[in-house]
Amino acid sequence: MKRTVFIRLLFHLTIAMVVITLLVGALVYRYTNMMLKEEVLGTNTELLDQTRKIVEQALGEVQQMASSLALNSEVQKSVWLPWNLEEEYRFLKSTSDLFTDRINSSNYLHSIYLYSAINQKLIFGSGITDLSDFAYREGLQRFLGNRSASAWEAASLDSASGSDNVISFYFTVPILDVQKKGALLINLKEDVLYNAVVNTNKRKLGNVAILNSEGEVLSYNDKDRLLTRFDQADIERIQREKEGYFIETIGGVPTLVSYMTSSFNGWVYLTLNPYDEVFKRSKEVIRTTLIISLIALLLGIVLMVLVSRTYYRPVKRMVQAISAHMDKPLPGVPYKDEFGFIGESINHLFNENEEFKAKFRGQEMILRDHVLVNLLSGKGTDPDEMLRQLQYYQLGLDPEQFIVLVVRIHLEEAGDASENAEQVRNLMHFQIRTICEETMAAYGKGVYVSQFHKHDVIIMNTGQWEEHNQALEKAKELAHRMIAGVTGQMEGVALTVGIGGNYRKVSDISLSYNEAVEALLYEQLAGVGSILSIHDMQVNRASRNRFIAYRNQVDKLLADLKTGSLDKALQTKDQIIDQLHRDTQFGFSYKHMMLTHLLNSLVAVRVELVQKDDSHEEERRWYADFAKLQNLDEIRGWIGLVLEQTAGELQSKRENKNVEVIEKLVDYIRQHYREPIGLQTLADLVFMNGNYLSKVFKEVTGQTFMDFLTEIRFAEACRMLDDTERNINEIAELTGFGQKQNLIRTFKKMTGQTPTEYRNREVMERLNEEN
Repeated sequence: MKRTVFIRLLFHLTIAMVVITLLVGALVYRYTNMMLKEEVLGTNTELLDQTRKIVEQALGEVQQMASSLALNSEVQKSVWLPWNLEEEYRFLKSTSDLFTDRINSSNYLHSIYLYSAINQKLIFGSGITDLSDFAYREGLQRFLGNRSASAWEAASLDSASGSDNVISFYFTVPILDVQKKGALLINLKEDVLYNAVVNTNKRKLGNVAILNSEGEVLSYNDKDRLLTRFDQADIERIQREKEGYFIETIGGVPTLVSYMTSSFNGWVYLTLNPYDEVFKRSKEVIRTTLIISLIALLLGIVLMVLVSRTYYRPVKRMVQAISAHMDKPLPGVPYKDEFGFIGESINHLFNENEEFKAKFRGQEMILRDHVLVNLLSGKGTDPDEMLRQLQYYQLGLDPEQFIVLVVRIHLEEAGDASENAEQVRNLMHFQIRTICEETMAAYGKGVYVSQFHKHDVIIMNTGQWEEHNQALEKAKELAHRMIAGVTGQMEGVALTVGIGGNYRKVSDISLSYNEAVEALLYEQLAGVGSILSIHDMQVNRASRNRFIAYRNQVDKLLADLKTGSLDKALQTKDQIIDQLHRDTQFGFSYKHMMLTHLLNSLVAVRVELVQKDDSHEEERRWYADFAKLQNLDEIRGWIGLVLEQTAGELQSKRENKNVEVIEKLVDYIRQHYREPIGLQTLADLVFMNGNYLSKVFKEVTGQTFMDFLTEIRFAEACRMLDDTERNINEIAELTGFGQKQNLIRTFKKMTGQTPTEYRNREVMERLNEEN
């Protein structure tokens, strides 16, 4: 060794000095660059945000106008009725005038068109045009061909006065009509909207562009140039990141592109700034920094030579001392310098001993964990051997009296699968274990097992408490303090603890573990962060009368649902959930049984009354969704949605059935009008309430039952007066009026004449025709 450490130290220091110099220069340049960039980006973000608000305000007004026009009765007529200009044109004229008024009242509007699929024409402020002659035909056909209810796109139309650039908004009429019987087209003047943005921001905005969600240019001072600036990857990046910036070479010039995506409609707002102009000052800073760094580097090298000589002397003396006390050189040990020689000498003395210790500890930890796994899984067959292993591996447990606590950990970021997130989760689990072990130390002996079947497990000794109930209370107290300690120190973490039974033998630890896991199954009812003891579930069993009372409430809910009283059904549902939440005497198993009974009853109602031919897919989905619910609040909301869905389906089924029932009753009336028919008679035939039948009859036929029956009897009486020679009493009897006075009263009301006057008038008219 000839001054190897000295040369290497000098070389390393020189490299470190160069790296530090370059790093300082890079950091200064980066900081200056970042400050300038933040200033420019902040200005651009403010500019884009102001532009977005102005444009979205104008777009919102256009969408509100489109909704208002779509609901207008004249516009509805123009869509649905044929356009026969020779017979009727007032609604077309009103629609045209309405469009003209809207255009005149706004500076942004260029034109408004209404397309009718029935007429294959469009109406606008100046008249009517065929679809084949329509200037914006291609855009309209694209909108009609897709399934969206509205769309925005840019368009340009060449006219005698030049090219008109517009932003077009398409909207279905009627609203949300999937068949698109009609469509509104509202064109915004792009230049007017662009100038409004310029005036509002009080600066020249020639580098601001607006693109739609597909990357199509909607507004820019030079659209042809902008279309060549970005490739598809840049557009996809803008759509993915929503807001930010990137540097793109445009026409050979590096350009800073700032962008912002609107949450209102997905449009993209861009600004373009030449990169060299923005960061011109940063280059001057880096030149100055490099000059100063080079001077400092030269001075540093001189100092390093002097300092290295001083610090090499102790190393040289240490090597000489080791060589003097060593009988023979290290056999077959390669080393390059003094530090290697010193290190290998020390490793030679302790290496074998340390390797032996490491192997022993590793095997001992594996065997220790294996013993705990056997205790929890119940695989240990010999109790004496299990006790011997407890003592040998110093697990910190007494040989008798155990309670097992199973801890379920809920982390907010559990869905993240990245490597960094996995490290964070492992660190959080370690922190949770530390807190729990510190809390457990105050309650005597116990051992903590991490991630056994996806749960953390605590085996707790309870021999210091003589009474069984006292041991269970101490286990609950431990669980409560662990939950409080973890949630108090770690944000976004929640624990649910299941507590098994108290057992004496070590071989029964697996029984207590299985009971704790069973208790955790009721977390859905108790909610995250609760303490669930299998002992409480076994003791607090509800009586049969209490369960029957809950079932009666379910029967009342179903009765209200079947009769169309959705509000009452929802109120009863809330009462059931509230009682289950407050009822401490009703065990979790019974609560789960009660909710399952409610779900089964709703499924039965749907299968029995709705009877849709969907292979019961909806009912299977209900069971799957119910199993995913976490607490009673989620169950309350989900059952409410199921009730509303079922009530809507029942109402639709009921309305269709009412039409069929009324049609059958009309046929019955036409066949039996001569008989004394009453409303109650018809109600009894179809098993309906009389008042409800009267309401449904008028909704379907447009007439009351009595008016409909009288009209049929009156028509038959007129026929018999014209075609037969029967007297008034016979006609009254044969047509169902019964008495002569009823027939006369009806004729006076209908014609202003008596039946005799009506017959004589007919006779006189025939005689006059013969003469």
